[in-house]
Amino acid sequence: MDIKKLSDKIIADAYKRRIEDVYILPKAEDYQLFERKGKNRTLKQNFSKEIGQQLISRFKYLGQMDIGEKRKVQSGALTYRSEHSSVNEKIRLRLSSVGDYQHRETLVIRLLYPLSDQHFRCFSTEDLVALHRYTKERGLYLFSGPVGSGKTSLMYRLAQENAEQIITVEDPVELEEATFLQLQVNEKIHQSYEELLKLSLRHRPDLLIVGEIRDALTAQMTLRAALTGHRVFATIHARELAGILPRIEELMGYQQALIDCLKGIVYQEILPDKEQSSAVLWSYQFFEKIQEEPTKRSDKEATFQVVKEKCWQTSHLQAERNDWRSYSFEEIE
Repeated sequence: MDIKKLSDKIIADAYKRRIEDVYILPKAEDYQLFERKGKNRTLKQNFSKEIGQQLISRFKYLGQMDIGEKRKVQSGALTYRSEHSSVNEKIRLRLSSVGDYQHRETLVIRLLYPLSDQHFRCFSTEDLVALHRYTKERGLYLFSGPVGSGKTSLMYRLAQENAEQIITVEDPVELEEATFLQLQVNEKIHQSYEELLKLSLRHRPDLLIVGEIRDALTAQMTLRAALTGHRVFATIHARELAGILPRIEELMGYQQALIDCLKGIVYQEILPDKEQSSAVLWSYQFFEKIQEEPTKRSDKEATFQVVKEKCWQTSHLQAERNDWRSYSFEEIE
């Protein structure tokens, strides 16, 4: 079997159908290929052990990864030019590999699409208008949701509407946008989140987008950016809207500085609409700071005044009453 033609077909077919991830996984004596789009993961093909290993080796080679290392976690990225007749485009791929205790490798291929190709849909025009309206002020805005729920797509869309000079700091860059200055973390050359955030602040952007707050240091640097008068979007892992503030507090402890600059929190998930396409459902809170300072640790909630909010249950009920109809950004704009 021609491995190059097979890999071309796998990527071209996935790209045409807007697949988010392709998995090449070992199972017993063979390999399986799965595709993921939204919450759905589908088995597409079975390969012999030899073919599976050759596919993984080809992608690792193209992604400038160590082909001989089959145990450690590795990551890579490449621009894939498929020669398959159905797709004649440069396709950005992000790769991640690891081996199990039997030295059998697993490879995950993330397909990255240009922002202009993102067909973003949502269940509520009201919510999208609110997100545009209440993310224009300087301060910190935190976005959360499951992997693949469109957090980066949303931040980029909002950024295009409300800012001129936009800098992103990501690990890795997930969407390509020519009008943004996109910086990618690379620890090998000492380009950490910390260093890139420091560099970004010197450029005084209208908007700074932080790909993910993963640790206390990144949290502190992101907070510092907001405190110095910048508008900052950042993602953080939480299971629901109510979990966002406890999560950021877990990373950095309670700080009055967070109260001073936090402007909003947004949680989103992807759900099927009435046509079984993917659409986003939101819950959110936007704040303004109350002038009185708290006198006790337990009074911290009193320093926020909610100016706009919507809970998950309300959003879900409205979508259900509307028969799960969804709307594209273009329909609303």
